[in-house]
Amino acid sequence: MLFGKEDNKVRLYNYFMLIGFVVNDVELKEVADGKKVAKLRLAVKREFQNMNGEYDTDFINISVWEFLAEHAVNYLKKGARVAVKGRICPKKGEHGDVSVFTNELYADRLIFLGESGIKEFDSQSLKAKEE
Repeated sequence: MLFGKEDNKVRLYNYFMLIGFVVNDVELKEVADGKKVAKLRLAVKREFQNMNGEYDTDFINISVWEFLAEHAVNYLKKGARVAVKGRICPKKGEHGDVSVFTNELYADRLIFLGESGIKEFDSQSLKAKEE
C-alpha cells in the first residue's frame, strides 16, 4: 500500500521523481571530506498551460553524490533526457543575521533516457542496468 495504513502502521515517504532535460554539462567536484558531488540542473516542462496558453518550464537543481556523480559526468551532457528519483533534504543556513531554510534534492537513482537505449544507475545497488 503506497499511502495509508498497513498493519496499523502509517507509512511516510520522502520521495521525488522528475523527468527532464539537462541544462548544462555536469561537472564533478570533490568536497572537503573527499566525497564526490555533481550538481545537475534539469529543465522540466509543466503539464498544463499558463494563462497565455504556453507551457512553463521549471529549472530544478539536484545534487548527485559519489558513485552516481561519476556516472552523471560520464553519461549526461547538455540536452540529455534523464529521469531522476531521490529525496528532499531540508537545510538550515545563515544569511547575515537571518536563518534561512531551504530544501535540497538528492538523487538516489538516475535513468538515462538516451537514443541508444536506457541506462539505469542506483545508489543502493551500485550496479548499472541496461536495456
